[in-house]
Amino acid sequence: MTTRLEVQETIDLQEAGERAGGYFGEGYHCAEAVVAAFFEAVGDDPTEAVAHATPFGGGFGKTFGEACGVLSGCLIAIGHVCGRRRRGDGWDRPAEFGAAIRQWFLDSYGTSNCGILRKRFGEEHQMAECRRLVREGTVALLRMHRERTPPSDQSGSSTPT
Repeated sequence: MTTRLEVQETIDLQEAGERAGGYFGEGYHCAEAVVAAFFEAVGDDPTEAVAHATPFGGGFGKTFGEACGVLSGCLIAIGHVCGRRRRGDGWDRPAEFGAAIRQWFLDSYGTSNCGILRKRFGEEHQMAECRRLVREGTVALLRMHRERTPPSDQSGSSTPT
């Protein structure tokens, strides 16, 4: 059985980012691509999480009016690795992780709004630029996950109990 520590030590961040970029536009949208590549990188089956990510693509349901699907995909992944499993459990850790990835996104791109980003990219460059965000967001998420996962959580299944 592969331990979480072994998986984390073997995660190639750039490779995972490239995988996510490849998924984007080749059957998965932004949120799905981030989730699929993240789950694969941490050794988990992405099937169910990709389904959960589906309505988040295109700024929430293809409205292009809300959060970028890359950020949504990151938040779904964060919930998977450190979200609450029981009612009443604390949620400081996932909240801090979520706030950190959001801040990284804002610092990197100036907004998290899908429509604003798409307008900035222009129709001619939108797919290439969104693919870049998918790659960069996946790498940032995995880097933060690696830095934030306490050693006590790095054994056994990558799904917390």
